[in-house]
Amino acid sequence: MVRRVGIGLPCTVGRAQIMGRLVRGIVIATLALRASASAGAAPGALDGWVGAWGFAPTSATPVPTVATASAAMPNRGPAPPPDFNNVTVRQVVRIAAAADRLRIRFSNEFSERPLRLGAAHVALLADDGAIVAGSDHALSFSGQSAITIPGNAPMLSDPIVWKLPALTKLAISVFIPEDTVPPAHRLMEYVSSAGNFSDAQRMPEMALVRSGALASEVEIVSPTARRVVVTLGDSITEGVGSTPNAFKGWPDRLAERLSENPATRGWSVVNAGIGSNRLLHNNPGTGALARFDRDVLGVPGVSMVLMLEGINDIGYSQTTPAEAVSADQIIEAFRQLIARARAHGIAMIAATITPFEDSHYFDLHGEQMRQDVNRWIRTSGAFDGVVDFDAVLRDPVHPMQVLSALQRGDHLHPNDAGYTAMGDAIDLKLFSSTASTDRKVLQTR
Repeated sequence: MVRRVGIGLPCTVGRAQIMGRLVRGIVIATLALRASASAGAAPGALDGWVGAWGFAPTSATPVPTVATASAAMPNRGPAPPPDFNNVTVRQVVRIAAAADRLRIRFSNEFSERPLRLGAAHVALLADDGAIVAGSDHALSFSGQSAITIPGNAPMLSDPIVWKLPALTKLAISVFIPEDTVPPAHRLMEYVSSAGNFSDAQRMPEMALVRSGALASEVEIVSPTARRVVVTLGDSITEGVGSTPNAFKGWPDRLAERLSENPATRGWSVVNAGIGSNRLLHNNPGTGALARFDRDVLGVPGVSMVLMLEGINDIGYSQTTPAEAVSADQIIEAFRQLIARARAHGIAMIAATITPFEDSHYFDLHGEQMRQDVNRWIRTSGAFDGVVDFDAVLRDPVHPMQVLSALQRGDHLHPNDAGYTAMGDAIDLKLFSSTASTDRKVLQTR
């Protein structure tokens, strides 16, 4: 006969078995508590990390040179160096939300060749590309100061503990010790003379050039932000036409408004705009349908997408007839992105396509497509919200044109004032504390 002991288990059950059952019970209970606590958490934010700045990587994008630049397609800045070799590159970024910890994502996703980072540092930004004395932090990768990123891959730095307020400007400095082709997606950044100056307060013979961005995202653990809105779009979302490194794009203005409003400080912003981006084709750059998983779903904490896409699909239909698309095809692409976002519990907000008469690729057929797509955006109810950027920028006397005071001269891209008007027009009710999948069909204020 089996004798029973006080806890109701046969005495033939070993102590190890009893402890194993108790441990399994504790693990199950802990997992259940975590599941309950995270039921309302933002997708991807369960480990506490959220995106706080972004510059989406892409495949090679032709940039007009001085010889080919014109009033219709103006030169975007000095031609980049043919390669990086024994130089230090300093990128300027601004985080959208307050941080307690920080890590940086470096991208080599569009190169077959390995990318060697000889040293990487992050510091507070001072004037003219310098860093604030005493603010430098060396980055490591699995404890190592140097790293080789494999071809077609990204790499996250080790986290650093650093308490920073929202909208802090940082300098990311990377020493490139050997011959390296710069990444395709370019921004205005500082490049040194030969040598490792990644921790230097001011790099010698520093030049500001438009060249390939090595850091593609800053991720933080924030005391306030738990959700991220990713702004998906083309050059108007990237901020082309605004003052370089001054954070004057409409996503930058949105980040300022969210951080200034106590009711919306739980949000951060990651800009996934790419110049010349299209929905349905990958040249130049990687189209929105092709990059959505990496540039949107891959952002930690993403809860909402605010999308401004379509003008290049329309314009390239005029300049590249072999790649012409219809309004119905653009709308179907939108439906695809809506379905993919909602499958991950992410709200999808659309912005109306802005005016483009007198731009380099305007024609009346394209204008009719723009009107048809905008009508569908406004009236279909397919999105979780609508931001009417068309109404913000259009000239009330000539509604097919951007108001002269709000554009940079090419009749397509806003200037600083235009981007500010766009950012100010976004209704912050979209960022209420309700679940991200609640439908909030709103127009601009």
